[in-house]
Formats: sequence, structure tokens, C-alpha cells
Amino acid sequence: MLFRQYRRPVILLLLVAFFMPAGYADKLASIIIDDLGNHLEYGNMAIELPAPITLAFLPHTDFASNLADRAHSSGKEIMLHLPLQSVSHHSHTRGTLKLHMTHAEFTRQLKSDIESIPHIKGINNHMGSLLTQHPGHMDWLMSALAEEGGLYFIDSRTTTKSVASLFANKHNVPHLDRDIFLDPDFRPETIRREFTRFINRARQTGYAIAIAHPHPHTLQFIRDHLGELEEQGIKLVAVSELIAVKNNREGLDNVASTGTTGSGL
Repeated sequence: MLFRQYRRPVILLLLVAFFMPAGYADKLASIIIDDLGNHLEYGNMAIELPAPITLAFLPHTDFASNLADRAHSSGKEIMLHLPLQSVSHHSHTRGTLKLHMTHAEFTRQLKSDIESIPHIKGINNHMGSLLTQHPGHMDWLMSALAEEGGLYFIDSRTTTKSVASLFANKHNVPHLDRDIFLDPDFRPETIRREFTRFINRARQTGYAIAIAHPHPHTLQFIRDHLGELEEQGIKLVAVSELIAVKNNREGLDNVASTGTTGSGL
């Protein structure tokens, strides 16, 4: 009787484990370099980092399209670094989605921003401490991403009041939150401290996402210290891989706890 009770979840666990990609470490991490597109030299430095770093480009910037093409050819994952209106800054960043926009204006600008960067797999927000608080605009954004199909969203968490994840869930948009900013300033001791927090986060929870910026000190630090991740048993992966594996593992947890899957198998 006991065997019958647990036979179904055990079989499902074995099947999912069998089809999981080989070689995944228990702990995964991703690093996003955003604010790319305005400087050719710094963009090339980011592309040349010897690891699966994910690169996020600002729309309609001078070098974004060419750099994204080169990064894609080099095997890097590409994101759109989407400008959203903030509370304290009146940014003139081209392509910014703003609170006063109508739904039609918002959708038109978003489409233009997405089309300006080739090869994108996902989006994260540039600024956005105002717009990510507003349910209506986040509903518009996630609805549009769902219609695009296949794009994920990373909340840069520029405010603790963000409702982006709530509406990503509503529209079934794959999403995660940023855990660590590696360079809130560019002092070596600050980057060292935040990189250590990044490692500890991945070790403690199994996953971590860090965002950094294309500053020479930051890029050189990342290049010099990537080996620490492997030493700690952490595999650096593109953001899309981290989301996929995290979702698979959460599915396994659900199977183990309930003995069922959403598909009814």
C-alpha cells in the first residue's frame, strides 16, 4: 500500500531527472552587464569576457545593434535594457516608457525598443523606480511580452515597491529578480564585497543573479575573479538557462510534495 502511494511521484522524479541536462551544478549564477550601447570600447570589453555573461543593451544607442550582433556571434546572450521612468530622475534616455503615455503610445514605444536590439532573449529594466510600482503599466508591459512570446523579464529591483513579478506571473512571463548589484560604486573594495555577497547568495539558495555595469574597474574585476565561482561549486550560466533550470527544479519539488504534475500525467 505504501509503495502504491509513492510509486507515482517516484517514477515522475526519475523521469524528470533522467531528462535533465547533464553537467548542471547544484548552484547556478548569472551576471548581467547592462547599460551597454553608448561606448564601443566598453562594449567590446564586456563581449570579450571569457564566460557566459549576459549582456543588456540600451535601445536606440549608437553602438548597441552592432555590439549585439558581435556579442551574439561570440556566444553571449543578449537582453534589452529597457528604460522605464524613475521617481527621482527625469531621464532623457531615448526609448523610455513613461507614466503619462497612453496604452497605444506605450505599446508602440515598447515595440520600437524591442526591435532596436537584435537577438534578444529577455528584458531587464533601466531605472524604473516609478513605473515598476504602477499596476496598470506593468500589466501592459507583461501582456505585451507574453504576446511577443519567449521573452523573459528580470526585475532590476530599483525599488522595493515593484509589482513587476506579480504581473509577470499573471501573464506567464518567465521572470526573476536581481539579487545583487556588483558595483553600486566602482571602488575595488565595494565590488569585492558585493561579489562575495553574490557567491554567498548562490551557495545559500542555489541561485543568484547579479547586475554590473560596463566600467573598466568592474569588467577587470569580473575577468580576474570568475574562477572563484567554480571554486565554490557555482556554475555561471546565461540568464535563460538559470530560469529554465530553476523552473525545472521547482517542478520537481512540486512533484515530490504532491505526486502530481500540472499536465495530469
